[in-house]
Amino acid sequence: MNHEHSVLAAYLLTFAVVVTATLKVWLSGRRYRRQIEALAAARRRPIGGDC
Repeated sequence: MNHEHSVLAAYLLTFAVVVTATLKVWLSGRRYRRQIEALAAARRRPIGGDC
């Protein structure tokens, strides 16, 4: 493997790590927002119903 191939492999590995980290952060943030939305909807709803 010559220098160009090793540099290309390093760039591809870095790109893969960055994309994986970005997706993990995006998915966890999305999951968190859905939990917050569910809690907000539960708080808006009266506990006793339509009393």
